Amino acid sequence: MKANKWLWIVLGVTLSAVVLLGFLFLAASRDVFAHAGQSPAQPGVAISPGVTGRVNGGDVVTYYHTITNTGGAPGLFSISARASEEWPLYFYNTQFPTGTVFVLPFMLLADETATIAVQLTVPKLVRPGTVNTTWVTATATFTSTFPYAYAAAQNTAIVLRRWYTPLVMRNYAPFLNGDFSNGLLGWTVNGVLGAALDVDPDQPANPVGRVGNPGFSCLGVPRGYGSLSQTFSVPQAPPGKSMHLQFRYRIYSNDQNVSLSSDKDTFDVLVNGELRWRDANRGAFNYCSVPPYDLGWKLADINLGANGMLVELAFQAHNRFDTFYNTYVLVDDVEIFVGD
Repeated sequence: MKANKWLWIVLGVTLSAVVLLGFLFLAASRDVFAHAGQSPAQPGVAISPGVTGRVNGGDVVTYYHTITNTGGAPGLFSISARASEEWPLYFYNTQFPTGTVFVLPFMLLADETATIAVQLTVPKLVRPGTVNTTWVTATATFTSTFPYAYAAAQNTAIVLRRWYTPLVMRNYAPFLNGDFSNGLLGWTVNGVLGAALDVDPDQPANPVGRVGNPGFSCLGVPRGYGSLSQTFSVPQAPPGKSMHLQFRYRIYSNDQNVSLSSDKDTFDVLVNGELRWRDANRGAFNYCSVPPYDLGWKLADINLGANGMLVELAFQAHNRFDTFYNTYVLVDDVEIFVGD
């Protein structure tokens, strides 16, 4: 009986210890799950924005990004990158000698930063006008396997077109400032809707041209157009080739024009007064009670022939029929190149 008494005492102490350990485990577990949320006692992550640039075949482009631990505790950080064209990518840490492989993952204390670099190799044989997007993602982890937070940056590389210019060309007027890096230099603004310098919504550091005005509201939209125009010389193409005009554009519109008719809003591109390109919002439509529909960036190509000519180019955003619906258009990367 005495032995049994001590047995019950031992069992009671053991069970009490188990219960205590259980409470401690639950508390720790609750703390772990709290950390996996928005607790300031855990690491956070931010990454500096990307850039847009123009490249040639064979170039090696380096993108620099600063990673910051925005949380209140140290954390492990990893970096990943992906190129939309699947071009080769290479990491290195700029704090090490150039070419030293960046070891992942790495530790950052609270508010500490690290600068990393991603090298993109452009193939030597690449189609002019190709656009590659490189996404760089930083991940802060709560444990070695549980992702805590992500931040991403986007870099864009646009392969340049190459001019063919005859050795002798009288009264030659060069094409200027197709990327709007010098504001509206070389461009003429016309029309009641006007035109202006703007920025790419995806890359705020990248300037673009804009025809039309986003400031007009429902029932207050003037009928007419806004235009950016430029006059320049296009040289004769080499034998068997032709000269091309290429540009990117992004339409914002509340109007709907399924058939691209001339009685509703359009984006028009004129070459020497002739309509050579037309686009519009051909899909969604909800009057003017919502923000304008963003159709995203599109690429256009116009064949200018082989003989060479003096070109008057005009980008025009048209608001037609009534004062209800507004349309404006961003334009960028206007280039002249030799094509097939």
